[in-house]
Amino acid sequence: MERYGEILRNAREEQGIDINQVERETAISKEYIQALENEDSSVFPGEPYLVGFLNNYADYLGLSAKDLIKLYHGKMIQEAPVPEALLKKEKPAYLKPLIISLSCIVVAAAVAVTLIFTVGKKKDTENEILEASKTGKTYELASTPIRKRIYKNDILKFTANGKEIEVKVVGTKEYLSIETPVGIQVIEIGDESNLDLDSIEGPDLGIFVSDISKTDEGKGAEVRMWAYGDMSAQEKAKKEAAQKVNEEDDKNITKASELSQKQLAAQTVLFDGMRAYPFTVEVNFRGATLLRVSPDGKDTEENYYTAGQRVTKTVNNKLRLWVSNAYAIQIQVIGDGKSEKIDVGRPGQVMVKDIKWIKDHDGHYKLVVLEVD
Repeated sequence: MERYGEILRNAREEQGIDINQVERETAISKEYIQALENEDSSVFPGEPYLVGFLNNYADYLGLSAKDLIKLYHGKMIQEAPVPEALLKKEKPAYLKPLIISLSCIVVAAAVAVTLIFTVGKKKDTENEILEASKTGKTYELASTPIRKRIYKNDILKFTANGKEIEVKVVGTKEYLSIETPVGIQVIEIGDESNLDLDSIEGPDLGIFVSDISKTDEGKGAEVRMWAYGDMSAQEKAKKEAAQKVNEEDDKNITKASELSQKQLAAQTVLFDGMRAYPFTVEVNFRGATLLRVSPDGKDTEENYYTAGQRVTKTVNNKLRLWVSNAYAIQIQVIGDGKSEKIDVGRPGQVMVKDIKWIKDHDGHYKLVVLEVD
């Protein structure tokens, strides 16, 4: 930072003026002139005197009095003592170690409380899990089927003919085992069982097993289950009728063992799963041809179709198609949210195909396409 005293002295000396001349021509005492050049404010009786003399001396030398007064004020600000209230008092020497010690104690206490709470909570959670594994869950069944994964020791509760019945899951490895009032009942994967558990004729409990582990009992069994007891007579009759239809459909499904080796080798598998379900066959025509279809072994339907037409059939188990010009059709099979296209033949080729469910030796169902001689 520039010093106003040096600026005054340098300007005077450059102009060849001595202090005595300044004193005569400005009427400023030599003592004050020297004090201004030496920046000694203690000589003046007060700041107004200093500022006034500085202003006159600067004008005399042809300097900017305003700039020099700013330099003076800047110097005063720098040299002014810091107010006592703003001074940071020195803390006692013992205070820092004391604060550190107290902080360590607080942190240690917090960690201890957290560990106690966490361990206690973990033990409670583990106890709950162990207790749950021993006691199992309880499911209240009604006429509306529910899908759940059930485990060993789970309880199924329902009402049959005004009487409350409980059955207990006792095994979920390879097959589902349940303990009932009439003994242990075993249900294999892919099977639907309708159990009569009281002395009154008719089923009381329905269970369909869709998934179960062959090696790990802890994985439980995925089932669809319902109770008949809460159904109205009409609902029960409908359920039993549907069950009979399912049983009849199952009888109509060809077993893989009944197919010839040639048919098995030539089959095309479209869908497979633990159950057979209705499927839709959509035939689109891109040329003229004669088509015959026989759904589920019923009467044959025959018609002549041209390009742009479409035929759609929904069947339970089997559809046989006969076409005089295989190249004229495009076939798509839709079922359970899935869709597959079937390759067609050559122009002018007479083609007969069965699209049907078959039951494999392991109980699995396959929707296949078979050539018919």
